[in-house]
Amino acid sequence: MDTRQFQERFAKMNWQQQMGNLASTLARVSDRVVRPEYDDLVINLLWEAALFVEWSAPQIPNGCLLELAALQKELLAWRRLWPVAGARPLLALYARNRSDRLLQMVGLVGESLIANR
Repeated sequence: MDTRQFQERFAKMNWQQQMGNLASTLARVSDRVVRPEYDDLVINLLWEAALFVEWSAPQIPNGCLLELAALQKELLAWRRLWPVAGARPLLALYARNRSDRLLQMVGLVGESLIANR
């Protein structure tokens, strides 16, 4: 699927679904980043996540926009630097925490579920 078709499908979702997809992409980063054979995939997933932030901006509540803008900048910084072997556990933790935060923002999980992970 080309990027245009992908964006069109993404745009048809409500903002909660969009954030769920972004959270899922970040969870995939967290799962794959620890293994060097997935470095190319991680770079692509970081790009995908940054695109999701951009594409979701028109639908996101204003109170979430600054947090998502910071997330996008951080994702693009990780993408430029990747791979950094010593940072694998750090990016895994970062991606999982951001995924959990997105799910919390849209009400898909509560704080107690996040604390138990």
